[in-house]
Amino acid sequence: MKKLEKEAVLKDRVILVSAVSFFIFILPYIFHLAINGIQPVKVQDFGNSPQTIQVYIDGNKEEIQLETYLVGALARHGDANFEDEALKAIAVILRSNAVRTIIEGGAVSADSFYTDEELRILWQNDYEMNLQRYRELIVTTEGIVVFYNGDIVKVPFHRLSAGETRDGDVPGKPAEYIKSVSSAEDMYADGYYTTMEIKKSILGEDFDVLDTDRFGYALSVKTKGQIINGEQFRCMFNIPSACFDYEIKGDTYVFYVRGIGHGYGVSLYGANALAQKGWGFAEILEYYLPGIEIRKENRSDVIAHR
Repeated sequence: MKKLEKEAVLKDRVILVSAVSFFIFILPYIFHLAINGIQPVKVQDFGNSPQTIQVYIDGNKEEIQLETYLVGALARHGDANFEDEALKAIAVILRSNAVRTIIEGGAVSADSFYTDEELRILWQNDYEMNLQRYRELIVTTEGIVVFYNGDIVKVPFHRLSAGETRDGDVPGKPAEYIKSVSSAEDMYADGYYTTMEIKKSILGEDFDVLDTDRFGYALSVKTKGQIINGEQFRCMFNIPSACFDYEIKGDTYVFYVRGIGHGYGVSLYGANALAQKGWGFAEILEYYLPGIEIRKENRSDVIAHR
């Protein structure tokens, strides 16, 4: 009888130890799911979202599936040679911007993404491989967007900063989360420094930079009797960035340009440089956008860094 009692006690202890061990090992996984939710990680899940977005095509609005749009947008803005974590960061930015546009009842432009036909031309022999990879990146970041003060926000980004990003408000789009941070790796990138020449006959004899910010970006420019802002000027004349110096050589203005793009928000090249150092996508975004939160659209808990 005592032998049976001992065996029963031993059996109970084994069950208890097993249960405790199971709980210890499974708890981190449960905690992870509680924070991040169950994220699909298979490309077969691509295209399951019912969400759509309006796109301006040839002056008309057309509705396309959001995930399809995001693959094309990610391909347009994120190079295939970028690290996965950098591409994930870009994917989250693009989704956040798209969702915000949907909330506001707006539409995106046709030049904000590549169509499937354009992707085939862009990637050629690598089309199938790259398409698989980009779909997986969109699926694994499904629903993840950028929040600030409880709202999903649009995130400005640019190709390459002039060594640090700009603070203050994007023209017409004030945002407290747009702060200046160092992006020194950008200065070693191909395309960081550009020299351009524009004839005086095009810009006028009166061309001058009237005002710059502390980062060296032109804020207002005079050309042929008109005063326009620096971003308008650089877009009008296809100058890579409004961060430039210039000199006059005969009948020509010579521009010495630093960076590519407006310089606000996230530097895409800088994001990839951080990813190469082992940073996760959430860390990258939190670095470039101080004070923001990375989480799923309908959840209040913050996405873990890794």
